[in-house]
Amino acid sequence: MARSALKDADKLSNAAIFDELRETRVKQDRLWDSMEQVVLAAVKCGRLELAEILSYRLTHFSSTPHRVAYLRGLLLECKGNLAGARELYEQCLNHDETDVNSPKRLIALHLSSPLFELPSGKGTLPSPAQQSYLTASLSRQKGISLLTQYLDTHYADLSGWLTLSTHYTSLALYPQALTALSHAVILAPHDPWVALKFAETIYTAGEVHMVWKEYLRVAEMSTEEGDEVPLKGAARRTAMGAKLCIPRLRSLAAPADPLLAPAKLDEMDLLLSRLLLDAYTKMGGAVGLGIVRRWLGGTGEAAK
Repeated sequence: MARSALKDADKLSNAAIFDELRETRVKQDRLWDSMEQVVLAAVKCGRLELAEILSYRLTHFSSTPHRVAYLRGLLLECKGNLAGARELYEQCLNHDETDVNSPKRLIALHLSSPLFELPSGKGTLPSPAQQSYLTASLSRQKGISLLTQYLDTHYADLSGWLTLSTHYTSLALYPQALTALSHAVILAPHDPWVALKFAETIYTAGEVHMVWKEYLRVAEMSTEEGDEVPLKGAARRTAMGAKLCIPRLRSLAAPADPLLAPAKLDEMDLLLSRLLLDAYTKMGGAVGLGIVRRWLGGTGEAAK
């Protein structure tokens, strides 16, 4: 009986100890998360001294050192030490492949560089604005390469695909931008803004025949029956994009698609003009109403 009672007491005491340890760990994790948020807020507000003090305190009880290193990297960025931040992020990436924040900051550092690629030899001297990026060996070309590698592992990162497409577009690499956007459309098939970005990139690439149907699809996605203002947000931008396509579609020789027949285009042109005028009029003193009226071929009321 006594031995049995002692065993039961040991079990209870061990269970109590484990419960206490678990509770302590939960409290520490919550405290760490709270302090991390304070550090990030301090960095955003320019309170670098406070952020530095808290980040040092976090090093004493953190079980995930790469999270502290990430915060230290942000502080180095704020102080203009881009080379130090890059080296710190690279160390985090080498030590812990599961770390997500550090590689994303490393990618952002490279993509923020005004240099597309690092000079291979003697050439034009960099401007003062470019010098810090050159010293830190930061280039957009490297950033795009790192982002592509990152997305191979973290495919579901929608913002990553959108960022990749934006930088490809800025370099006039429209086929690559559309490839990146096609992945974004797969990840967010019901987001009209993602679909609109895809359509606008097609338009910029000059594929007017293809973009016409994309604009119509986005308009269908972003409008609902019963809306007091039928065109708003993505739908309004889509309508403007579609209207820009019409003069170029009219110049096509004998289109086989019935949607591109001259009569159908005239009908769509009138419909889009009416919807856009109606949308801007119902907005009540909307900025740009006069400009829209003149663009749509309005009367002298545009000058009011």
